[in-house]
Amino acid sequence: MFWSLVIAIGIYITYQFVTATNKDKLELEHQVVEEKFQFVVGVLNEAVFNGKGGVSKLSNRSFNLYQDGENQIIHFHYSTGTLRITWKYKYFQKEVLHTRDFDNARNLSIFEQERLGNIMIVEMQKVIGQHKINVLMRRNE
Repeated sequence: MFWSLVIAIGIYITYQFVTATNKDKLELEHQVVEEKFQFVVGVLNEAVFNGKGGVSKLSNRSFNLYQDGENQIIHFHYSTGTLRITWKYKYFQKEVLHTRDFDNARNLSIFEQERLGNIMIVEMQKVIGQHKINVLMRRNE
């Protein structure tokens, strides 16, 4: 009885994952991932790189936003309806990163995308502020 339940749960989870990945595949056949999230990218590009950042496609599901010579890079990965944004920031050769998953990201409006970008900016400002304090404290020890 126990193993039947475990197997049934395993089959259900596998089915959900395969279904979600197939939905992603269908979505991304008609629109590349960097275009799908262009408004999140726009908000972050303006705030971080003064609109001068560029997109570098890594795969059908992921890309980076960065500007040459800058000390940060923002990585986007989309899978099973979830957008994961990982923001890396380097200060005095010490790197910090902040990752946030946004579930149910399949059909975001312009305003929802802008909201996600603004959430990342606010969160990362706190992370960067704390990181700078930590690095400077270690340098003064």
